[in-house]
Order: sequence, then C-alpha cells, then structure tokens
Amino acid sequence: MNREKILNQSDRIILVFLTIQVFSVGFSIALSSISFGIWAGIWILQLIFYRHPGISVILRKELKYFSLFVLAFIIFDVFSRAFALMPESPFLGLKRYLLFFVFFGVIAKIRTRNEMFIVLRVILVAMALISVYEIISFAVSLPSYIGHRSLGEIRLDTFAHSITTGEIKMIVFVSLFPLVLKKGGDFMQKKYLIPALLLVFLSLYITQSRNVFVAVFVCFIITGIVINRKFLYIFLLTAAVVIAIMPSQLRERITSIANPEHPSNNSRIIMWKTGWKMFLDRPVIGIGDNQFIDAYKTYKNIEYDGEGSHLHSNYMMVLATHGILGFAAYAGMFILLFLKHLKYYRENPPGTEKLLIFGCLLAAVSFHISGIFEWNFGDWEILTLLLFFTAVPFALKQIGFRGASETEQLH
Repeated sequence: MNREKILNQSDRIILVFLTIQVFSVGFSIALSSISFGIWAGIWILQLIFYRHPGISVILRKELKYFSLFVLAFIIFDVFSRAFALMPESPFLGLKRYLLFFVFFGVIAKIRTRNEMFIVLRVILVAMALISVYEIISFAVSLPSYIGHRSLGEIRLDTFAHSITTGEIKMIVFVSLFPLVLKKGGDFMQKKYLIPALLLVFLSLYITQSRNVFVAVFVCFIITGIVINRKFLYIFLLTAAVVIAIMPSQLRERITSIANPEHPSNNSRIIMWKTGWKMFLDRPVIGIGDNQFIDAYKTYKNIEYDGEGSHLHSNYMMVLATHGILGFAAYAGMFILLFLKHLKYYRENPPGTEKLLIFGCLLAAVSFHISGIFEWNFGDWEILTLLLFFTAVPFALKQIGFRGASETEQLH
C-alpha cells in the first residue's frame, strides 16, 4: 500500500473519531476521551512516519503567534504548578492541554467544504438527538420535583452538571444559529436545521444556567446588529413578551442574574474577592492550579456548596493560579483568535462560509461571557467544543487555499 493511500485512509479514520469525540462530550466523557486517544494517536504516527502535518505553510504562518501564546501559557502553568502554594501532585491537570490537538486536527484533517459540512451536520444532529433524550427525561421527572422545589431551581442535568450541559448546547447553538438567517440551504435544509437548533436551544434553556442565558442574549444582540436588524427587533419583542407571561418562579430565575444578594451570586463575589487576595499575594506566577481547594482553605473557610473547588470565573482563576504572566498569555491567545476570525469574516467568503465564521466567532464570545461567571476553560467538555469551533474558520480558510475543490488533497 503506497503512502498516499495509507494517508487518505488514516485521515478518514481520524475524521470519524474526531467527530465522535466532539459530539459525544454531550453524553459520555469516556467515549469522547477514547475517541480522542484513537485519532490523536493515529495522527502522531502519521507525523512520525510520514511527516504529514496537513496544515499549509501559509496557514502555519497565520497560526504562528497563536501557537506561541499557547506554548507560553502552558510553560507559565507548569512553572506556577512547580512552585505552587500547595506543591503536591503538581502536574495532573496538565492533560487538558492535549485538547489543543483538536484545534490543529480540525484544520489539518477537514480538507474540503463537503467534509466540513458533513462533520457539522453530524455534530448538530447528534446534539439534537441527545437533547430529545434529555428533554423527555426531564419531562418525566418534573412532576416529582414540583411542590418540593421552585420551578427556577429544577434544572436539566441528565449527563453532566447543568452548567456544563448548558454551555455545551450554547457553543453548538450559537455556532450554527446564524445559518438560519441565510436564504437557501446549502448547509442543511431549514426544515431540518431549525427543528434541530430548537431542540438544542430548549435543552439549553431548561438547564437554567444563568451565565449561559447572558451569553446567548448577547450573541443574539450581536447577530441582530451585524447580520439582520429585523431579527434583532423580533428577538427583543419576543423576549419581552415571554418574560412577561412566564411563571413568576422562572422569571425570578432570570432576574436573579442582577441580584448580588442571591446565594449563588453572593458566593461568587466572595470567591472572586478571595481570588484577588491570592493574586495580590503572588502576582507574578500565581498560587498554582493544583490542590486548589486546599490552597483556598488557607484563605477562608468553606461556607457555600461548591465554594473553593475553583473560583467560578476564567479571569479570576487564571489571575490567581497563573499570575499576570499566565493571564497575559491566556488573553493573548484568545485576542489573536478573535482578530483572525474577524479578518476572515471581513474577507467576504461565500455566504454559508461567512455565516459559519461569524457563528464560530460567537462561540468564542459566548465562552468568554459565560466564563465571567464560571471556570469553563477548566472544563474538558467545554474546551473540546471551543477548540473545535474556533478552528473551523481556519479550516475554511485553508480549504480556500486549496481552491475549495471537493477532491483535492493536501499532504
């Protein structure tokens, strides 16, 4: 078997398991991890035996500074762990950085427009089917909770914590939602696209994750301003009517977002104040992201459920654990991603590709907004999806370098 045939067949296997890894975060972290190990292992073998990165020289230049910021962040993380406030088991958490293989794998292995659309369709349909199961399970169990708990506190958490589930659905939804606003259906016919997205959105809503509500609301506003003003007006009117007529317990869940006295909000404020103290004590390299709850207890006693496991904010968590050096690298890599996405969007690619790039930009925006209130960068499932969707604009750019041919290969 010649080199080209081996690479083509192994690339297909990689793409299958990469796709499984991404959609299975919605219901099985074990399946997702196994799939990741399979395709990443095959790609490593390709790199060793065939020197087959699959990323064009032009795009490697585009990714140069992003890659350097990623490397810098990992180095600062290792350093902060090595000299952590609690030095025991310093490097166990570093495995999450293996997920950056997802980012580069998407770019290297999705080689045509058709492949991109197939992978995205599979992910959307899988997430919609998972949502159907979750919604049915939620509906079946709902009567047993009514009367014992407020409607605003009954949350979907079938396969994962409600916040994780909400953020999974958030990233998938905002990435693909802009395609609804396009005339025609070269990605997926709207009679299938809209119901699939509605199922994902409904499961997102019944997680009752307030950080997700804020992020999706902002993404809808941005979409209306940038893409379609008619959508903006319809959304604002619909949101106002729905909030006005919904049961008071559900409305109170939403309005509690702005209430600093709400127990969940108050606990976050306390954790952020504690995190700021940690940063001020060790501003350069941070306290280290290992044995964090033990380090937290040296600053204050645990008062709230979930307090001290992390700081419920990407920004405060990175500052406290990695110091100003790590925070600069963290901010740098995501600012560069944003600028590249914006650049590709402004280059006016074909309509569907442009809306996909816009949707992936929204995925990053939603991640960072919800990350104000949650440590989602430390969540394996969320980071998997974020790195997948933020890589899509680069993959589309590289497909453009190939001439968007459905049969052309790049080795």
